[in-house]
Amino acid sequence: MVDCNLSPNLVTYNSLIQGQCKEGHLDSAFKLLTIMTENGLAPDQWTYSMLIDTLCKQKKVDEALGLFESLPDKGVKTNEVIYTALIDGYCKVEKTELAHSLLEKMLADNCSPNSHTYNVLIDGLCKDKKIHEASLLLNKMAEVGLETTVVTYTILIDEMLKEGKLGDAQRILDQMVSLGLQPDVCTWTTFVCTYCGQGKFEEAEDIMVKMNKEGILPDLVAYTALMDGYGTWGLVDHAFDVFKRMTDDGCNASEVTYSILFKHLLNEERNREKINHIDINSAANQASIHIADVWKKLDFKTVLRLLDKMIEHDCPPTMNTFDVLIAGFCKERRLEEVQNLFLYMNERGLVPNEKIYTSLVNCLCKLEMYKEALIKVDMMADCGYQPCLESYKLLVCGFYDKGKSEEAKKVFCSLLGCEFNHDEIAWKILIDGLLKKGFVDRCTELLDFMEEKNCPPNHQTYAMIIAEIPSGNDGSNDD
Repeated sequence: MVDCNLSPNLVTYNSLIQGQCKEGHLDSAFKLLTIMTENGLAPDQWTYSMLIDTLCKQKKVDEALGLFESLPDKGVKTNEVIYTALIDGYCKVEKTELAHSLLEKMLADNCSPNSHTYNVLIDGLCKDKKIHEASLLLNKMAEVGLETTVVTYTILIDEMLKEGKLGDAQRILDQMVSLGLQPDVCTWTTFVCTYCGQGKFEEAEDIMVKMNKEGILPDLVAYTALMDGYGTWGLVDHAFDVFKRMTDDGCNASEVTYSILFKHLLNEERNREKINHIDINSAANQASIHIADVWKKLDFKTVLRLLDKMIEHDCPPTMNTFDVLIAGFCKERRLEEVQNLFLYMNERGLVPNEKIYTSLVNCLCKLEMYKEALIKVDMMADCGYQPCLESYKLLVCGFYDKGKSEEAKKVFCSLLGCEFNHDEIAWKILIDGLLKKGFVDRCTELLDFMEEKNCPPNHQTYAMIIAEIPSGNDGSNDD
């Protein structure tokens, strides 16, 4: 590769490491760290804070702690960002005692915790049912002069309500307001959830009205909680009335929203069968369907019921509806239901959008139906849509996996003609795709092809690809 006169600096490497951390590619991030140090650049606090934070998010807290403890030897001073990431990591794996000890160490190191540090620890303690300790931390914040926020109080209120301590929650709410902090949509939604769980819908609706009066628009979470509450108590039509109000307020339903509606429609059908004694050994006598299983057990008859209910309640299906439904079925690789939804749309003159095509392409690839997926990619292009890099990655790797090298090269060639950054292509297809699947020779072949077409990645990306290739590779994993 032709050498450039420009050399990557610390900011360049940190940006690359940040990109890999955001994608969850820790191995690549650490290889970039190695290349960085080999090039004579010293990683800084930002570098290590990103790595420690990502390790913690992947629940690799012991590795994160090891890296944290090595920082003094590397000449890097810890800061509140690094400490907070580690404290949050230990809270997430329910090791709040260790998280608390890290706060003490932080103070001993003369590193001042900020409000976010206290919030993550208070949240962890609340989830660990240690409300008393969490309350003491709230008081500690005031003692050290740290400003408490609505988030801090909402964390405590939420856990108190979950434990049925409505009086204590109200006391904390009053304390918050007395300090000049006004409840936000998250604070009020915790009360909506509690009242719905108790079947107190008048009180829950009063909270919704109160929010509107105070100029706080109920969000998707609040509306979904109210729908779920009505559905749980068998008031499915009321749930659809709330759905109508939500859409009128400009909130687009999410996969969770539709999953909840489907769950209650399915459970309603089961209860109806149980009452009619269709079959005492039937599915109707099993436990209620859990939301996590909805897209696995959902039949198309129930999909049609939902669409009909939406029309009945004057909130007809929108493109967002089909986006979510098709994505949900695609995740479970239920191609027949997806095709039925395409037919439903076609009969009503609705043209699939880019999101819908992308879900279908990725589903077909996961079902190893690569030729069919490629046809859909061509259809996307005809409609003026740009397939995403993830779809191209699945196609290229899939064709190679099936021994269809020429098809893979054709797909890659067409990709180079798109308006993607060449480095993005190299990272997604070569590093995240081919190299991770062991197609080393195919990777080097396409890298050469990029150079032939005058579309080479920059020298940092090139160095990363070389670093990812196992030493002494003989291409034995390739066809």
